[in-house]
This record gives sequence, C-alpha cells and structure tokens, in this order.
Amino acid sequence: MANARQKQLLLDLFESLPSIVFILLWRQTSDLELAGWTGCGLAAFVLAGFVLLKARMHPVLLGINLHILLVTPLLVGFFRFGDRDLAEFLTGYSYSAVLLTVTITGGVLTLFSRGGFVGVPGLPRYQRHRLSLLMLAVSLAGAVWACWAPDNSIFPVVATLTLLIGGRRFLIAGLSEKSANGVMLAPVLAGASDTTNGYT
Repeated sequence: MANARQKQLLLDLFESLPSIVFILLWRQTSDLELAGWTGCGLAAFVLAGFVLLKARMHPVLLGINLHILLVTPLLVGFFRFGDRDLAEFLTGYSYSAVLLTVTITGGVLTLFSRGGFVGVPGLPRYQRHRLSLLMLAVSLAGAVWACWAPDNSIFPVVATLTLLIGGRRFLIAGLSEKSANGVMLAPVLAGASDTTNGYT
C-alpha cells in the first residue's frame, strides 16, 4: 500500500512538471513565449509518457496539461498568422482559461470515462456522478470567478485548483474510511491507486 502511494506521488509530481517549469521560467525570465513553448513540450512528453506507461492520469492535472499543450500554439498562431488584437485579448484570459479547460476535461471524463471527474473507477454510478458533478461545479464556479477578474486571475485560479486537488483527495480519503468499515469498496479504491491500467 505504501509503495502504491509513493508511486502515485511520483506520478503526480511527474504530471505537475509542465506547470511547475512554466511558472518558474515565466517568473525568472518574464518571457511568456519561452515559458509557454517549454511547458507545451513538457506537457506533450508527460501525456505521451502516461500513455506508454498505461498509467491513470490525475483528472485535474490532465486538464491543466491539456491547457498548457494547446494554449501556446493557439496564441502564437493568432499573433503571427491571425488577428493580433484577438490574440492580445485571449492572452489576458490565458491564465483564467485553464479552469475552462479543466472544466471541459472534467465534463468529458464524467460522461465517457469509468472513473468520472473524480477519477475512481468502479464506484456505483450515482456516487461517481455525484462526486464528479460536485467537482465540476467547483471548477465552473472558479472559471467564472477568474474570468470576471482577468487582471487578478492568478488568485482565483490557484485557489480553485487547490480546492479541486485537495477536495478530491479528501473525497477519496472519505471513501477509503468507508471501505475500512466494509469490504465492498476496498477493491474499487485499490484500483484507484493502481497505476497499471489506463485512465479511461
């Protein structure tokens, strides 16, 4: 059990690498394009690594990495080949838009994956949907909050992502406690920590 938790922690750190490197480069160099392309490359590397490892991706970090992967090519494309005014407008919302990407990713996972947005496969359908919808509500509320305050969007983004990641961990811990009182959920939660299966 301890080895599974350590392995999952390492995978979470690996999956967090693109956003960590992006923030560090952006803060140290003030070169948003350099930070964006570096993060984009790392996000592609991480996503490919998870596919090759057939490991289950963290649902919130998956949304963040998809955003990092897509936003830099999109904005650079607009700046160089499209409408510069539109590109500058979108750049002002590029940080807050990460919550939109997370929300869309969560919606797709809720509809089409075995684990839903909560990322725990094998749960009863009503419970999986209830927890996933709760996370979706938090993500969408955070996206609206961040978009209403684009000049100060870093705080609502960080606060919402922290709530999503910490809240998901809290929900899974609660399910683990229930499984300790009855064996019904034990195989399900063991599967949530098993990194040998694909996410969907």
